Amino acid sequence: MALSFVRRRTSARSVASIALCASAAAMLTADLASAQVLEEIVVTAQRRETSLQTTPIAISAYSGATLEADKIFTVTDLANSAPAFSLTAGTPLDVELNIRGITNTRLDSPSADPSVSTFLDGVYVGRTGDLNFDFYDLERIEVIRGPQGVLLGKNVVGGALSIITAKPTFDSSGKVLVSYGNYDAKLVSGYVNGGLTDTVAGRFSFQARQHDGYARDVLHDREVENLDSVQARAQLLFSPEGSDWKTRLVVDYNKDSTNGINVVPVEGGTPSCEDSYLRTNCTRPWSNLRRFLGLTDPRVNVAQSVQYAGDAYPTQQFMRREGVGVMLDVEKSFDKFVFNSLTGYRNGKGNQLYDQTGSGPEALGWDVARWGQYVAFVAATKPAGNGSNGALLFAEPVAERARTKQFSQEFRLTSNDPDSAIEWIAGVYFKHDDIHKIDHFIGETFLGGPLATLSGETLWDNNGNIENYAGFGQIAFKASDQFKVSVGARYTEDKKSGTVSGLAIATGDRFNPTDTAALTPLARTYAAGTGFDTPYSESWNKFTPQAIIEFTPNDDLFLYATVAKGFKGGGYDDTPANPAQATTPYDPEKVTNYEVGFKSTLADGRMRLNASVFYMDYTDLQVTQTNAACLCNLTDNAASASIKGIEAESEFAVTEQVRLFLSGSYVKSKYKDFLESAINPSTGQRLDSSGNRLQRTPETQISAGLDFTAGSGKWQDAFNFRINYTYQSDLYWATDNIAREPSYGLLDLRAAVSPPDSNWSFAVYGKNVTDKLYRVNIIPFFGEEVSQYGAPATYGADLTLKF
Repeated sequence: MALSFVRRRTSARSVASIALCASAAAMLTADLASAQVLEEIVVTAQRRETSLQTTPIAISAYSGATLEADKIFTVTDLANSAPAFSLTAGTPLDVELNIRGITNTRLDSPSADPSVSTFLDGVYVGRTGDLNFDFYDLERIEVIRGPQGVLLGKNVVGGALSIITAKPTFDSSGKVLVSYGNYDAKLVSGYVNGGLTDTVAGRFSFQARQHDGYARDVLHDREVENLDSVQARAQLLFSPEGSDWKTRLVVDYNKDSTNGINVVPVEGGTPSCEDSYLRTNCTRPWSNLRRFLGLTDPRVNVAQSVQYAGDAYPTQQFMRREGVGVMLDVEKSFDKFVFNSLTGYRNGKGNQLYDQTGSGPEALGWDVARWGQYVAFVAATKPAGNGSNGALLFAEPVAERARTKQFSQEFRLTSNDPDSAIEWIAGVYFKHDDIHKIDHFIGETFLGGPLATLSGETLWDNNGNIENYAGFGQIAFKASDQFKVSVGARYTEDKKSGTVSGLAIATGDRFNPTDTAALTPLARTYAAGTGFDTPYSESWNKFTPQAIIEFTPNDDLFLYATVAKGFKGGGYDDTPANPAQATTPYDPEKVTNYEVGFKSTLADGRMRLNASVFYMDYTDLQVTQTNAACLCNLTDNAASASIKGIEAESEFAVTEQVRLFLSGSYVKSKYKDFLESAINPSTGQRLDSSGNRLQRTPETQISAGLDFTAGSGKWQDAFNFRINYTYQSDLYWATDNIAREPSYGLLDLRAAVSPPDSNWSFAVYGKNVTDKLYRVNIIPFFGEEVSQYGAPATYGADLTLKF
C-alpha cells in the first residue's frame, strides 16, 4: 500500500524491506540530486510525541491522506499492509486482529479480552463491535507490534492499533469528497474546521457510505455483504493563547447495517476421515447440498432463515449496530512536566443473525421426499472412502444481541525537561465495562440420531462486568547523547463478574417424518423449559515490566533492544452447557518479548530503512475448542507457543517524482505444548498439536508500492499514479493445521489529477483489480471448510473539493 506522495506533504507511513536496501544502492544516481528529503514522522505510541526514527518500538504509521487515497475504510482493508499484521473477518461484530501470530479469539464473550488492542485517540476500545466502524478524517493510524504492557496496558500482548483523529485548528478549512463505483458504491465524506472564538476551535467530520452486496442469497433472492453506513464526529478544542491549559472534547456517532455475511461450505480436509472431532464422520453435509443444488459460484449461498419460538415469520440474515463515544483530554503544562487527564466513554449496541454453515434443510423446501433424494444423491456420488452422509444434514443459525457501556479514566504525568538526563512518565488507570449479551441458537435437522443434541432451540443471557485498575511508570536515564536506558512496569488488578443463564426453549426434530405434527412446515415439538441461572466472579493481578536500551551512534542510525512482558485477561465462556462450565474461568495468557532493532536514514535523508528481530515466549495460551461431549465451544489455557521473526520497512524517494515503498515480515511460530480436547478416533487419545504452526498466521507477508508524479508547465506535478501490491503466504485456520488457505496477492491501482494551486482533484481507482478469490475466514466443521471470501474487484472515481 502506498503513502500520501504529494510533494512537500508529510508522509505518515514508513514501509520496508531489507531487500530494498541492496536494490536502492544501485539506484543512487544523479537523479537523486533532485529527490525530496523524507520528512520526519511523529508518533505517540509512548504516550508522548516522538520521532518514528528514535522510538524503540516496531511501528508502521499511515497518514489520513494515505488511508483515504487507498480506500482503507476498515481494519479489514488495512490487513496485510503492515508487517506481521493480518485479520480474520467473521462478522462485523466479531473481527479478529493478528499481530506476530497472536490472535484475538472468542471476543464476543462479555468477559473476553483482545490480544491485539485498539485505541481511539488514546482511549482503549474493548469491544470488537466498536473497533470495526469505518475510518474517516484521521490524522494517522499506528500499527504497534509487540507487547506494550507498561504504557498501553493489559491486552496489548501481540500489539495495538492506535487510531488518531484529525484535530481542530484555528485555520478555517474544509473538504468534501464524493465517490461512485461498481456495486453501486456511493460515498460522501468531508469536514469543516476553524476557530469559533479566539480561544475555541471546532471540527465537524462526516461520512456516509453504501454499496450493494458482493454476494447473493439465492434461496431468498436478496443481496448479502452489502453496506449502509453513516458516521459523524464533532470536536471542540479550548486552547487560549499563552495559556498552559489545553482541552479537547470529541463526540462521535456511528451506525451501519448489512443483510448479513456470505458463508460458503467447501469440502475440506482429506478424502478419508481426518483425525479431529467433528470431522471424524466426514459427513460434509453442506458442500454436498451445494453439489445437489448445482451451486458452484462462491459468491452465492442458500443461507438458512430463522424462526424462533414465538416468531410469526422466518427472519433472514442481518446485522445492525450503533455506537456513541465521548473523549475528553485535559492537558496542563508545568515547568518540568505535563499533566494529562484522559476520559473515555462508549455506548454501543449490536444485533445480528447469521447462518454459521451457509445452508440447511430450508434449501430443500422442508420437503422430506426431496431430502430423501438428496440422501440418495450423496450415497451415489461421494468418492470411495468418503464418509459423506446426507442423512446428517442440519443447520445451526445464530442470533446475537449485545449492549455495551465502557468508561475509562487515566491520569498521567510526563516529564518535559529537555535539559535533564532523566525522562519519566507515571500514571493511574481505571476502566469499567457493562455488557449485556444474548446468544440464541437453533438447531434444525430432519432426523434424530448422532446429531440429536443439535436439534432444538437454546438461549443464553449474559450480564457481565469488567473492572480494571492499574498503576504504571517508566523512567529513562540518558548516560550520554548516544546512550539511554529505560525501565518501566505496570501493576494491574482485573476483575470479571456477572450472571449467565442458559435455557433450552425447544427440543425435538423439526422435520422428523415419523412425527405427524412435524410434517407440517414450521411445526415444532417443544419441551418444558430447562436451564440454569448462575453467577460467576474471578479476579487476577499481574505485574508487567519492561527494559529498553537505546544507542544512537550518529544522526542517521538508531539501535534498540527491549525485553517486555504482556498479558491478556482471563474470562468465562459465553455459551456454557451447564453451571459447572459457566463458573469455570480460564486464566490470563502471558508473553515475554525479546527484540532488537535498528532505524536508519540513508541516501542523504531520501531513504528510511527500519528492521527488527524478535522472539516471543507465549504461555497459558487461551484456546477455544469444540467439546465432544456437549458440541459447545469451551476456552481453556491449553497451550504454550514460541514465535520468532523479522520485520522490515523502507521508504525511498528515488527522485522528486518517484517513491518506492516495501515492507515485509517473516514469522516462524509453533505450539510448543498443546494437547487438544478432540480425540483421535484411531487411538482414543487426545490430539497432540505440539509443533503445529499457530492458527491464522502467515509466515511471509510483503507489501510493495510505487508512487509516480508527472506533469509540466501549468500542470506541473498534477498527475499522480499509484500501484500497491500485498502478498501473504499460506496459513492454517485451525490449530490442527488441516484447513489451509493458499498464498495470494492483491493488486490496487490509482490515478489522480490535481492541478497546482487548485482546490479540486479527481481520481479513478481499482482494488483487487485481478479479482482474486481468497478467503478471510474458515471454520473447520464436519469435514467442511465453512468459508468467507474477501471483497471482489472494485473500482470507481472520486471528486474532492477543498475550501
